[in-house]
Amino acid sequence: MSTTRRRKILVVDNDPHTVEMIVELFVRHLNAHLTCVSSAEDALDIEMLEPHDALIAEVNLPGMNGVALAERAMELAWRPVILMSNDPNLSQAVGGLRAGAIDFFTKPFDLECLLAAAERALEQAEAERNRTQRHHRLRALVRRVIRERRDLNQRVDLICRDLVGAHRRLIHRVLDREQERA
Repeated sequence: MSTTRRRKILVVDNDPHTVEMIVELFVRHLNAHLTCVSSAEDALDIEMLEPHDALIAEVNLPGMNGVALAERAMELAWRPVILMSNDPNLSQAVGGLRAGAIDFFTKPFDLECLLAAAERALEQAEAERNRTQRHHRLRALVRRVIRERRDLNQRVDLICRDLVGAHRRLIHRVLDREQERA
């Protein structure tokens, strides 16, 4: 990736030890800005002001849980979500996947696996951003082509009317001269 933009990851967990391990690992291995909060509500507030490229969240948060956070974050904008839990159950895992999570980790997890998942998430976010930018550029190009086509059609119509008018005048002159000769 040849981007100078610093990627951003939002980490949501109320366990300071887990957050510390994640921050230490990501600071060492990823060129990413990390924002860490301990509640889903704080995460949503931050996401509305400053969207992140990826979201890593604990499922069992006080108040709104991590699955609901993933759903709400996806309503704001698509981003890769990685969920984690000390004691996951099947409904949490299925709910997380339905909410758009790309990975689900059970604590304690292998930090290298989390790092690999975060790298994949950031690559997906970059690919989505590039796709969106291409889409916007293509839409702008299509709008410009349509505008230019309308302008060209108007000019062609004007030229055709001028030609028809000139042709009528020419015919009238020819008919007038023929009448004068006759």
